[in-house]
Amino acid sequence: MVSETYTLIRVRARNGRELAVAFLDDIRDGLCAVERVRPADEARAVELLRQYKTYSFCDALSFTAMERLGLTDALAFDEDLRSYGKIVVLS
Repeated sequence: MVSETYTLIRVRARNGRELAVAFLDDIRDGLCAVERVRPADEARAVELLRQYKTYSFCDALSFTAMERLGLTDALAFDEDLRSYGKIVVLS
């Protein structure tokens, strides 16, 4: 997600804020395709959060958007995607 990538860059990189804002500019300028969350993704994410108590809303949105798009591989820095069990986490 763009928001999590922005935060990761801002918190961990030297000159983090500058680089994070530059990242947002790159996204705006078409660096890569960004799939936006849809209302149906949000509704499905809430359903997942009712079932699984440990995921963040952001993670649940990622799960639902990936399922909608038929994506099964992801890069992640935490174990939540792996623990969901439907996504292969590339390390």
